Amino acid sequence: MYSKACGDLIEITKIHGLLFKLGLELDVFVGSALVNTYLKFGLVGEAHEVFEEFPVRDVVLWNAMVNGYAQIGRFEEALGVVFEVMSERDVFSWNSIMSVHEQCGDHYGTLRLFDRMLGTGVQPDLVTVTTVLPACTHLAALMHGREIHGYMVVNEMGKEGSQSDFDYVLLNNALMDMYAKCGNMRDALMVFDNMKEKDVASWNIMITGYGMHGYGDEALDTFSRMCEAQMKPNEISFVGLLSACSHAGMVKEGLEFLSEMESKYGVSPSIEHYTCVIDMLCRAGKLVEAYDLVLTMPFKADAVGWRSLLAACRLHKDTDLAEIAASKVIELEPGHCGNYVLMSNVYGVVGRYEEVSEVRHIMKQQNVKKRPGCSWIELVNGVHVFITGDRTHPQTDFIYAGLNSLTAVLQEHGYVPLI
Repeated sequence: MYSKACGDLIEITKIHGLLFKLGLELDVFVGSALVNTYLKFGLVGEAHEVFEEFPVRDVVLWNAMVNGYAQIGRFEEALGVVFEVMSERDVFSWNSIMSVHEQCGDHYGTLRLFDRMLGTGVQPDLVTVTTVLPACTHLAALMHGREIHGYMVVNEMGKEGSQSDFDYVLLNNALMDMYAKCGNMRDALMVFDNMKEKDVASWNIMITGYGMHGYGDEALDTFSRMCEAQMKPNEISFVGLLSACSHAGMVKEGLEFLSEMESKYGVSPSIEHYTCVIDMLCRAGKLVEAYDLVLTMPFKADAVGWRSLLAACRLHKDTDLAEIAASKVIELEPGHCGNYVLMSNVYGVVGRYEEVSEVRHIMKQQNVKKRPGCSWIELVNGVHVFITGDRTHPQTDFIYAGLNSLTAVLQEHGYVPLI
């Protein structure tokens, strides 16, 4: 691998030298390709040398720099060093930098950049929409999602025949997923029913969406329609289906699906499917059956399965089983603060406060810290993000004054804050 990389670098420098001799080095497309190639190999200095040689740098060259930095994982430099100093930005520039933020999980940053792009008069394209819709999905930013849907309708994006079949399905799936994750199953169903072409992901989005919002019957009905349409379900279909059974308390149906997955549908159950069933049994209060499944299933239980059992023990005040589950989940994820907090809560609900203090002492010894909570709210003028104890919001004083006033009213009606 190392010798191949060295050989490739030698070839690149040879090509660069040849381009220089031929006078092609300053061709904008050739230069962009050189910049991208050098950055792929992490040769930032060489990429900048090529970039600086251009007396006039057009948007193609700037985009090459943004993409190059993003591809090697230097996202902050892609934004700060390159994007923010660009004199001209086209839709490709905006798409590149929004994609960088989305890859980093900075969904709020993606929406903020999208709003900035619209403010400059640059019109979104297919790539923009498929980048921004997942950000709306993660933040449950329904208003932003509706605005994008409106733009799609006006510009006939996502309409049959307006794109390739692949892009048509991809775009509508992203839109449907946004509505489903935001809890608006009515509009998700509208998009789904209007789609002339559907793939397995389209069906899975609806099954999963119904399931996560407790519409078990609708999820099972959609699965039946999927099979009637001769669409073969896959592993994800059954994750959605079993999750739907879990959230709707449909234990009998969930166990039947698990037993029939391979024999009837040709899908081998994975640990994820078993974990869904463990969660289903826990939610139904069947802790003994859940524990038996953890011990007898053909996979070693992961942290998610043990944590489901631990959370159920808190609800049903089963400290003996909780201690078993806690020891297993902490062994698998010793640095995960949520495991310690759950065990502390188990002891707390049964009044064993000495053990609560002991768990907190262990957390301190292990340097396990609880991450501050984060929430957001979407208003007309954008998405507002809040972190526990945060005072960076421009309206902090006004917000805290409102919270204090609300707390005082609640206390008058018997509310006792946890201190």
